[in-house]
Amino acid sequence: MSDCFGDYLRSIGRIPLLTPSEELHLAALVQRWRSSSEPVAGEERRGRRAFSRMVTANLRLVVALSRQQLQRARQRNTDPMDVLQAGNLGLIRAVELFQPARGYRFSTYGSWWIRQAVNRHLQGTAGLIRMPAQMAGLAGKVQALRNAAVKPLTLVELGRRLGASEKRLEAVLLASHSCHTLSLDQAMASGEGEVCLADLIGDRSDPGLVDDYRWLHREITLLNALERQVLALRYAGDDSLSLAQAGVSIGLPKHKVQHVERMALLKLRRRLAPA
Repeated sequence: MSDCFGDYLRSIGRIPLLTPSEELHLAALVQRWRSSSEPVAGEERRGRRAFSRMVTANLRLVVALSRQQLQRARQRNTDPMDVLQAGNLGLIRAVELFQPARGYRFSTYGSWWIRQAVNRHLQGTAGLIRMPAQMAGLAGKVQALRNAAVKPLTLVELGRRLGASEKRLEAVLLASHSCHTLSLDQAMASGEGEVCLADLIGDRSDPGLVDDYRWLHREITLLNALERQVLALRYAGDDSLSLAQAGVSIGLPKHKVQHVERMALLKLRRRLAPA
C-alpha cells in the first residue's frame, strides 16, 4: 500500500459520519439549493456547505464499496487512488440527485452510482487501447454468459439472449480481443526483487542451449545388441516400458532384463567417468 493511499485512508477516517437525521437535513438543503432557479446568497451558501458535508462524510463508503475493485486495480498495476477518485465522482453525482423524500438511506442510493463510476473507470483503463463503455459492457456480458453456459454458445444464441445482432456481437468481440494488450513493464510475481515481463523475454541474438547427445550415442553403439535393445525399450521412447514389459517384448524374464540393463549402465559409467 502506497503512503499516499494510506494517508488518504487515515485522513478520511477522522471525518465523522452522519446520523439519519443529519443526512435528511443536509440532503434537504442540497435539494432546495439545486432546485431553486435563483437561490439567495444564504440558501446557496447553506446548500454548498451541506453538499460538501455529505460528500466528505461518505468518502469511507466509496472505499468500502471499492475494496474488490482495488484488488483488480493492483493486479493491473493501476494506482488505487485513481479507482477511489472515480468512485468519488460517482459519490458527487449521487449527492446531486439524492431525494430524501423517497424514504431510503443515502448509502443505498449512492452505492449504485459509486459502483457504476468505478466499473466504468476500470473498463476504460483495462488496456492500452480504450473501448467505449457500451462495447466493454456488452463484451463483459458475453463473457459472463459463456462462463455460465454448460455447452459453447453460438453468436446467434448470445444475440438472442442479449438482444443484439450477430454482426454487432462479432464486432464487439473482435474489438475486445484486439484491445487486450500487455505492457512489457508489467510486474511479475517473483521472490527476488521486482521482475517485469521484459526481463523474462529472451534475446534472439543470444546463443541458446543446444542439447547435443551425439557423444552418448557413440558410446551406446559400443554395447552389444541385447544391451542396446534393453536400453531402447527402457529409456528411448516416450512411453518407457517397465522391466516386466521389456521382458515380454524380447522374450526374457524380468530378472534377466534387469541384469542386462544394470551391466549396460555400468559399462557406460566406466567409459564416461573412468575411476
